[in-house]
Amino acid sequence: MPITVLLWVALLITGCASTPPTRLDNSINTVLAAPLDQVKTALVSVLSTDGYPVRAGSDDDVMTGYRRESDGWWDWLLKSRFGVERSKVEATVSPESLDTTRLRISITYEAKDHLWSTWQETTPPPHRGAALQLRSVKKALGLL
Repeated sequence: MPITVLLWVALLITGCASTPPTRLDNSINTVLAAPLDQVKTALVSVLSTDGYPVRAGSDDDVMTGYRRESDGWWDWLLKSRFGVERSKVEATVSPESLDTTRLRISITYEAKDHLWSTWQETTPPPHRGAALQLRSVKKALGLL
């Protein structure tokens, strides 16, 4: 009995002694030749069109929830249990000058292997990356 308890305690300690996961940073930082309000409007429009539920943070921050994969009542189940990938966006918009705006887009992308595995942060595919979001914002602003 004491050996079993010691074995369980040893397993518990080694299981809790892992290092915290490192955050994969998929972000892009740029200056756009457009006023702040136009950039923020274009950013919110692009993210909403792409399926992200946009919620505004402070005046400079734009945050989203996880991207909607479908518009049905089962979307919560798809994101929480059955899905194999999910992503959300955090963006910061700040004025650089009167006619230029600094924009930082950061994407958190998570994936899992099967139904009962946990979400692991990973590098997003090119069609979900920060560079594509920036390109879409530039296109909405007419800068491309």
